[in-house]
Amino acid sequence: MISECSNGHICFGKGDLSSCAMRDCGRPTVIISLVDIQWFYKINESGLCINRKDLHMTLIDRNMPKDVKKTVLKIFPHLEERKY
Repeated sequence: MISECSNGHICFGKGDLSSCAMRDCGRPTVIISLVDIQWFYKINESGLCINRKDLHMTLIDRNMPKDVKKTVLKIFPHLEERKY
């Protein structure tokens, strides 16, 4: 599941994402997608949170599989406007 808080933190995680999992945040979140991207659990077992402004970095990461990048682009189509 993917959610976002009012501070612009995007959280990829399992289970209850009603509050932001970013360190020192904890604000309420809104669910962006029910898609569960398993690859992020390789980085952290419970999931991962990143700033929205840094979301494009996931597409630059050479370790990320192409299918994961495609899934991220489907959920966040605005990232496709940038060239990586």
